[in-house]
Amino acid sequence: MDTGSRERRQLRSTNCAEALSLLLEATRKRAQIQSLALSDRTGILVAGAGPARECDELAAWAPIVLAAGEPRPEDAVCGVKVRGLDAYLCANTTGGAPIEILREAAEGCARILGVARAA
Repeated sequence: MDTGSRERRQLRSTNCAEALSLLLEATRKRAQIQSLALSDRTGILVAGAGPARECDELAAWAPIVLAAGEPRPEDAVCGVKVRGLDAYLCANTTGGAPIEILREAAEGCARILGVARAA
């Protein structure tokens, strides 16, 4: 039965690491940012999109940047905490941070990593 809705994702994967990479790359392009990294609470890169060296740096900075509080749109590096995990999604931005897009991507990361929504 066709409900009229169109699948927006062009590429899919059942492999968790590949699914994260696909999500981050699509988010990077959509938000027009140079690099995007998912890191654990210690700053270790879990997945990234963009130049590898920048992803490693972003991952290391993410816990520090987010410890300072809610990011401001003018920050060069911004991030959001991934719901239900000790993980962070951090972006290298110029000219303003797409915080809402990062929040949506963080929800996607939680979904891919199997974090259940609270009832």
